[in-house]
Amino acid sequence: MSIKLNLKTAPNLVLNPVVHSFLEFLPLNRAEFEEKIKNEVEANPMLEIESSESSPDTEPDENNVFEKKMERADSSFLYKYEENGFFKRDPDKIDKNRAIELFTASKVTLSDHLMNQAMSVFSKKELEIAKHIIYNLNKDGYLDMAIESIASAINTTPEEIERLRNIIRTFDPPGVGSKTLKECLLAQIQNQPGSEKLKFLIENHLDALSKSKYFEIMKQLNIEKEELLNLLTELKRLNPKPGKNFEFEDIDYAEVDLLLLKKNDRYIVKYIEEGMPRLLLSQYYDLMLDKTTDKKTKSYLKEKHRSAKLFIDGIELRKSMIIKIAEYLVEYQKDFLDFGKKWKKPLTMKDVAMVLNYNESTISRSVNNKFIASEKGLLSLKSFFSYGIEGEFGFKHSVETIKDKLIKVISEESKNHPLSDQEISLKLKNLGIKISRRTIRNYRDEMNISNSSQRRTEYNLEGV
Repeated sequence: MSIKLNLKTAPNLVLNPVVHSFLEFLPLNRAEFEEKIKNEVEANPMLEIESSESSPDTEPDENNVFEKKMERADSSFLYKYEENGFFKRDPDKIDKNRAIELFTASKVTLSDHLMNQAMSVFSKKELEIAKHIIYNLNKDGYLDMAIESIASAINTTPEEIERLRNIIRTFDPPGVGSKTLKECLLAQIQNQPGSEKLKFLIENHLDALSKSKYFEIMKQLNIEKEELLNLLTELKRLNPKPGKNFEFEDIDYAEVDLLLLKKNDRYIVKYIEEGMPRLLLSQYYDLMLDKTTDKKTKSYLKEKHRSAKLFIDGIELRKSMIIKIAEYLVEYQKDFLDFGKKWKKPLTMKDVAMVLNYNESTISRSVNNKFIASEKGLLSLKSFFSYGIEGEFGFKHSVETIKDKLIKVISEESKNHPLSDQEISLKLKNLGIKISRRTIRNYRDEMNISNSSQRRTEYNLEGV
């Protein structure tokens, strides 16, 4: 028997320790990353956070504070905009939160708005119960939690919860605190004179309305077309989601990594360093490493010194990666930033990975939980991506563009013969967009557009 030796080569990826740290940092949002830094400082004596040189007992000179702040933070971009009056107030007072506040309106939460009203209506004891109702409302203003569960948790009766909830439903916005859509709409017309038929319509025919069964409703209510149109006009003035106006992304300033500024026709991405702990190698332990002759101590400090340098290098790699990706996204989606989401180009993480020569998973980690403050408010880096559908001549159409075309096709259809999803698909194909009937149905559902049969019924009731 002969023995053969076969050699095979196989790829074996060995990660650089710095890259390993950097990959661990990437998916963390700003608040989580700050916590990670503080924990590492506590665990590694070779690391320390840079502290202010001014004594807390003395009042620091404002000019010196500003100069030191500029040295510590990557805030050199401020100078360019001070010259052009971009920032209106004293430049010495500028900090990270001020920069973000330029783009972010102050907003009152639904809970705060309701509690302000509750304090002027309820007794101290009732207010404690009302809190448990108000703070359990969902983003649309509805109470999802069971009345019995709240009563049990705070040792009161379901009847008392229900009594206070009905009072809250009369607060601004009316209908908030409701359990159902029917309850919400009825609360908004409770004291409205001459609304008996509208109340009856809401109480008994919401399901028929959702299916556009208008002629059936006219028959059951014994009313003519014009009267139904008037009722539907009144119904449309009501708000099915009273808490929606108070909804906004719950992003703390501490979670914003980047600032997007526009000068002339060019966007500039800046990494917000202020507020982020800046790390230094400890001079005390560095000196001890040089002087100590104890082998165990020297070995321990060497390892901690190496670990500290890797950690600091990982922080810098994270920063440069996020900036590089953000700059590419901003440049590629400039039309989206200038003109709105209909101008968003198709772009996937795989596309970005190929251009920047990174792994797709690295791009995903980098944009995860990252936000940029801009004139349009706070944007997630993920919002710059858009999946597209292949068109003619190699062009891709973004989902936003396709939805816009779909709406246009439907708006131009014959009211006597509304287009089926298959016919819409053919119309879009003539515009160079190949899209299946099933996808059109999904897009219609997302935009709350009725099917052809329901649209025909709606057209017969012109003006609805």
